[in-house]
Amino acid sequence: MKYILGTLRVALIFTIILVGILLLAAMYPFAGRRAAHRIFMAIRWALLWAVGVRIHGPRFDEIGPGIIMANHRSYLDVLFIPTSDLFTIVGKKEVKSWPFIGWAAQALGVIWVQRESKESRAQTRQDILDAIDEGQTVVLFPEGTSGEGPLLLPLKPAMFYESAQRGFAIYQWSLHFDSAKTGFPPGISFIKHLWSVCSEWHINAYIEVRQEPLVMNDGDALLEEATRWWNQSLTETATKYPARDSGYWPDNRDFSLAARLN
Repeated sequence: MKYILGTLRVALIFTIILVGILLLAAMYPFAGRRAAHRIFMAIRWALLWAVGVRIHGPRFDEIGPGIIMANHRSYLDVLFIPTSDLFTIVGKKEVKSWPFIGWAAQALGVIWVQRESKESRAQTRQDILDAIDEGQTVVLFPEGTSGEGPLLLPLKPAMFYESAQRGFAIYQWSLHFDSAKTGFPPGISFIKHLWSVCSEWHINAYIEVRQEPLVMNDGDALLEEATRWWNQSLTETATKYPARDSGYWPDNRDFSLAARLN
């Protein structure tokens, strides 16, 4: 039965994605970002329904120019951003040239990055800073990679220091699933992972938001406080709603302090 459920859900997901991409691609370059964002939000809710995820927790009362940051679990995380207001996503640069998909992403105003290129990463950071200066709210996952959790992986600190220097607001939220199958470590194929997640009868997603934007002029203090809040939030949520199937996906990465210093 789970095999049938997973197969039907995966087929439905790809149908929703295809329809959404075609709609967004048709809008580019004729419609504005806000119209594209409304279509994206509709696609988002359709995908969550198709995957079988139930969301619990609050949304941001309001957001403004700055950065929306959360811990990172998998490629699904962008579907759970707790606001309907306009935001800007950072995506892989190679997608920009893809027919339809690239056009859809451009309609949404995606900021592009080529992670393998130091020059591209530097340019992307400047693009993010410029976007915030222009009044946009940019979505970032500062771990830079996803894992099972519940606690944070090591954070990439650059945008915390930039935020402190420029006085940018950080809109912080946390995400926890009651199934560790949602974690997406390296070495697992996308289809295998998606089918496994879709084979669950349902998955609960627990969200917590920090309603007061985090603003500090000390980068070290900002990084420390953000880390403290995430780990406290994730610990409390994971204690209340333990994740089943812990260790389902093998993850051989070394996140020890010694490994980080090398």
